[in-house]
Amino acid sequence: MKIAGIYPNQIETDSKIQHAVSEPYGLEKILAIAKEQGHEVDLFTNLPEQELTEKIFNFNPDIAAFSLYTCQYPAGERIATKLKEKLPKIINIAGNRYPSFLKEKIKEPFDFFVIKEGEETFQELLKEITNGQNYESVKGLAFRKNKKGIFTGVRKRNFHLDSLPDALRFPVILNQTYQGISLPPLSKNPHYAIIESSRCCYNGCKFCDNAGFWGNRVSFRSPKKVVKEMFELKEKGTDIFYFMDLNFTAFPERTRELCQEMIEQKLDASWYAMSNTATVDGEGDILKLMKQAGCYKIAWGVESTNDRALEKMNKKVEGKLTTNNQTIRVLQESLESGILNQGYYIIGFPWETEESLLEDTKNLKNLPLHQFNIGIFTPIPLSKFYKEMLKNGHKLEPDLSHHDRNTLIYNHPTLTNKKIKQLQKQMHSDFYESPEYLKRMKRSCEIDPRFKQAFNEYFEFLGKEVRV
Repeated sequence: MKIAGIYPNQIETDSKIQHAVSEPYGLEKILAIAKEQGHEVDLFTNLPEQELTEKIFNFNPDIAAFSLYTCQYPAGERIATKLKEKLPKIINIAGNRYPSFLKEKIKEPFDFFVIKEGEETFQELLKEITNGQNYESVKGLAFRKNKKGIFTGVRKRNFHLDSLPDALRFPVILNQTYQGISLPPLSKNPHYAIIESSRCCYNGCKFCDNAGFWGNRVSFRSPKKVVKEMFELKEKGTDIFYFMDLNFTAFPERTRELCQEMIEQKLDASWYAMSNTATVDGEGDILKLMKQAGCYKIAWGVESTNDRALEKMNKKVEGKLTTNNQTIRVLQESLESGILNQGYYIIGFPWETEESLLEDTKNLKNLPLHQFNIGIFTPIPLSKFYKEMLKNGHKLEPDLSHHDRNTLIYNHPTLTNKKIKQLQKQMHSDFYESPEYLKRMKRSCEIDPRFKQAFNEYFEFLGKEVRV
């Protein structure tokens, strides 16, 4: 069969909330499973919707496999409808976060939803489509039968990730160039790829959908398999790797083992990862080892400078609250290890006001960050905050395409979408224009002179006059 992997995606990125480029890693894993079974596959993404749909028509697939976060669902629904109209025999399958939230609420134009972790479910579904059509036997599946939605139940997770084929990479992804502070710098047109060494996170932050999607038990790939894939991607032109692990340093010994493998194998690659400051506090040798292994940046979940807000988010590690002072301490240690710090920050929680946000903003200049990303709080299906807000009577924006971390989508007690966007823009500009920021940049360039060109090109890309 011919299988089209479809990831409807906004091409434009907003520097206030995100950087770099997009890669549908989960869908690439799904397509690798299909190719291993002998099917012809291709990936469709990073194009305007109409052009994307035309390319899918030309491919003439038997199956359309969609990966859909909440804000992508409307586009996926439109594309799937057009495919059904032109190719009546096509089978539309969707997975990822929003289909996993809907489950048995599945409706046309979709025939199947793959719920939560998808590789094994998709593999079995393809066999049933080809041979038996005994869909009730496939765990982790939702489908329509006699106009009624059926959910076959939760599939046990795969805790042996080495058993899965590597993600299938496509030119449409590998040819993208990285757009953030990078080594090599932007003028070198660095190409980027996602890599995975673990899945899930054991924390329970209430704004995150990890627990609702994965649970809280972390699964792993072996360091040797991870590094082998990185070598193969380097041969395909990858310059920068991004570890999509939700908390790269959650298990310090595993982090050390992976970094040692990179060093011993002489990988010589630039990479960055996401982490939680609390898991590095007191483990300073890890930062130095990560730098030695090629890590040039860490994306930290800062979320807020207000400890009371962090407590309301349940920002804890092993039951202990992550504090602003702890974050400052770890970020400074990271900086002194020669690593750039990227900080993710969230504004627009129900308890916040314009005054409280501006008060918390005063503390931003003390955060040893090099990149600052401010998202607007979005209650995500499968997260604890989503359930709480509906229970408390909040009304959510019905147009799911606005559920994008850059729009206020609920009836906030005191803030409007216009006001929160003004604050977001102001906070972003004030951060980069502060004297403390320039001092921080200069210090990082003293530690690693390669950063000077990277910083200057990045700010030219942003259209800012800041220079080292």
